[in-house]
Amino acid sequence: MNTPALEPNPLSLPAGAQVGDWRLVGFQGRGVYGTVYSAVSTLHPHAQPVALKLAIYPEDPRFEREAELLSRVRHPCVPRLLDSGLWRSPSGRAHPFLVMERVDGVPLYTWASRRNPSSRQVLALLAQAARALQATHEVSGVHRDVKGDNMLVQPADGRLFLTDFGSAYFAGAARLTPLPMLPGTPAYRSPQVWQCLQRAGLEAHSPLLARPSDDVFALGVTAYRLVTDTYPPFTHPYEQEAQCWQPGSSGPRPPRLLTPRVDAQLNALILRMLSPTAEERGTAGELAEALERGVAHGGPAADAPLFEWETRPPSEWTQEEQSSAQFLGHRPRHRDRQSAKHAKAKHSPHAPRTWQPWLAALLALTLRPSDTASVRTGQQLQPPGDTVSLGDTALNHATVPQTSALQKAIVLEVPKTPRPGQLRPDKKGRCPDKQVAINGACWMKVDLSLEYCHDNLFTYQGGCYLPIKGSGQVPTSAPTRE
Repeated sequence: MNTPALEPNPLSLPAGAQVGDWRLVGFQGRGVYGTVYSAVSTLHPHAQPVALKLAIYPEDPRFEREAELLSRVRHPCVPRLLDSGLWRSPSGRAHPFLVMERVDGVPLYTWASRRNPSSRQVLALLAQAARALQATHEVSGVHRDVKGDNMLVQPADGRLFLTDFGSAYFAGAARLTPLPMLPGTPAYRSPQVWQCLQRAGLEAHSPLLARPSDDVFALGVTAYRLVTDTYPPFTHPYEQEAQCWQPGSSGPRPPRLLTPRVDAQLNALILRMLSPTAEERGTAGELAEALERGVAHGGPAADAPLFEWETRPPSEWTQEEQSSAQFLGHRPRHRDRQSAKHAKAKHSPHAPRTWQPWLAALLALTLRPSDTASVRTGQQLQPPGDTVSLGDTALNHATVPQTSALQKAIVLEVPKTPRPGQLRPDKKGRCPDKQVAINGACWMKVDLSLEYCHDNLFTYQGGCYLPIKGSGQVPTSAPTRE
C-alpha cells in the first residue's frame, strides 16, 4: 500500500526547496507569523545569501503591507527588500514570502552586554536608529514595535539595522489588528498609545492611531534599558507608578541616578524621548541631529564604559543573578556602588531581575519570539540564540506556542467586587446603554476572542469585557489585582 506524500509545511521546508527564484539553504528562525530561512538566488548562484521569510498562514495580508512599506523606505540602517511573492504548496495554498538583505548582526541588548559600551557608542547607535525611523516616518510609515530586540548591530563596523517591520503601518494601509488591540510590545508603549486603546475599547469605530512620536518614545525606552539595565516605569494606566507619565509630570527618574557614568547629553536626550508630552519629544530627524552632536562634542567622560563588569564566575552567582542571566541571555551586569544604592531604592516592575509573573506572561504573548526566547516554558528557560543573520527580524529557535499555559495565565476573570472607581449599576441593577452589570459593577462587552482579551480587558462566561469608570471612561488608577 502506497503512503501518500506529506504536504510540505512552511514551518519546516527542507534545504534545497525552491521558493520563487530562491533556493533554501538553511533554517534561521521562526516567529508567530513566519519562518525565516537562509536562501540563495537560483538566477545568480554566486550572489550573497539572503533572508527569506515565508508566511505560516496562507494569504497572510501582513506580508503585503510589510513589503509595501519596505519598498518605500530607503536607508542604510533598514534592510533592503529584494523580492516578494507567493509560494504555492502542492495543494494550491498561496503563502506570501519576503526576501530581505541578510544582516550578520547581534541584537542590541546582547551587543551591549558583551561590550559594556560608552555613552558615545550608545549615542552613535541611537542616532542610527533615529535616522532609520526618520526614513520610515518620511514615507508616512510608523514602525510600532521599536525595541532593542528589533535592532541588530554588526560587530565588525558598529552599523545598526532597524528590523522587523511586521507590525508597521503606513497611511492608507488596511487595519489588520482586532479592536481594541494595537501591535507592539506593552513595555515600550507610550502613554498616548494606552489612551488610544482605552478609547478604542469604548468606541467601536475609534481609529487606532499610530504616530511617529510613539516610535520616538519606544526608542527612549530602549535607550533607558540600554544604559540602566532596567525599564522605566510602566506606562499602563492601571499601574501606580504610571503617575509619572501624566501630563505635566517630570517623567521617569533620570538614567544618571541609576548609572552615574551616563553622559549628561545622553541623559538629557533619553529624558526628552521619554517626555510624557508627545510634542516635546521632537521628530526622529531632530533627535538624530541632537544625538550626532552628542557623538561629536562629548567630552572624555563620554568614552568611559557605562558599567562595572561582574568578575565572579557563574558558579558563585546568587540564584537571582542566575535567573537574570537566563532571562537576559547574558551574564549579570553590576552597576557602580552609587548606582546600586539608588537602584535598591525602587526597582521598576519591568526590571529584568524583578519580573512580576503576570507581566511576564502578558509580554510573552505580545512580544515577538526574539523577546520571548527566555520566557519560562514548562520547567525550563530557553536561552536566546547567539549571533543572528537575518535581514527581517531577530528570531531564534525558541518560540511560545499559540495556545500555552502562559496564555491561560494572563486571562483575568471579571473580579467578584467592583474595581476602584468603577461605575456601579443604579438601584434597579441597570447600567447605561450598551453596558452590562456584572458582580455589582458596569462593564462593556468587547467583540474579541479570548486570545486577545488582555491589557485592560477581563473575561466573563466566555466573553471579553472592559471595565467602565464612574465618568464613563476606563479606570486610570492602579487597581489591585485579584
